Amino acid sequence: MLAISVKTESGADLSRPTAAELAGLLRRIGADGDHFAVVERLPDEDQVYVQTWRDGDGPFAVEHRDGAPERHFTASTGDAERVVEVFLDWARGGQAWRTALDWRPADLFSTPGLDPAIRAEAEERARAGIRSGFRAFHQVVQDVRDGFDPAEAEVSREEARRIVARLWEERLAEQAGWPEVTDPDRVARAFAALADRGLTARMDFTCCSGCGLAEIGGQRAEGDRGFVFFHHQDTAAAAEGHGLSVRYGAYPGPGQDAGEVPSERRAEVGQAVAAALTEAGLPVRWDGDPDRVIDLAPLDWRKRLPTGA
Repeated sequence: MLAISVKTESGADLSRPTAAELAGLLRRIGADGDHFAVVERLPDEDQVYVQTWRDGDGPFAVEHRDGAPERHFTASTGDAERVVEVFLDWARGGQAWRTALDWRPADLFSTPGLDPAIRAEAEERARAGIRSGFRAFHQVVQDVRDGFDPAEAEVSREEARRIVARLWEERLAEQAGWPEVTDPDRVARAFAALADRGLTARMDFTCCSGCGLAEIGGQRAEGDRGFVFFHHQDTAAAAEGHGLSVRYGAYPGPGQDAGEVPSERRAEVGQAVAAALTEAGLPVRWDGDPDRVIDLAPLDWRKRLPTGA
């Protein structure tokens, strides 16, 4: 087994794969929904990785990084077996991979063919995803692309990746000066405690309140008496400095519809949620009314980016 982790666009997330497993993942790169693979060392070293991207049967774009942006290099090859050799040698701690490809300093951020106004709009979309702290790099890239009507203005995947990469680097630099524990860390701790206390607890869950209420029951674990969540729009509001709305409720009993849950039971869940959030050191605003959400304000939403390349 190799002392690495591997993530792919298709959802593969392997720890300590065999050489054959890694080679198999790399050889299939290029299909729709399976364009890239990112390999990191175990134990994790921050911003140290090798990765590759391919579209269809085109060339492999291969990159390796060893810390800071100026230690980021790129190469291109159409030879899948050469890519496999490079990744395996890197994973085993060898040195042959360093000369196996024509490595050049990577131009990570420029988009010379993109209209400046379109780039500015794309950057705002990227910042929103980055500020939330829940979106992985490739998800923010897709968010940027999805924000434009191709008939009016189109941002290519590579342009979106470069836009997100610069802002991602800026956020990582900002994080270095943050306190060890931030308000989103406190929210996560409270939600973990509530999950241990018999509630279905989900952060950044679904797009809106209606979808969240409709879908939270599908997340219910045996023994859960109620639920607590906040959705994507709640996260966006918190990231913009407006505080966080936390939603909760009690599950209906046998033979009951959702609308028949007594207000006393919903209030009990609300009290448990408010208590856990208070215990975590968060500013809770709630008057005890089970028909009102629990607000956390003022809130300093500094959520660290997902780990990984």
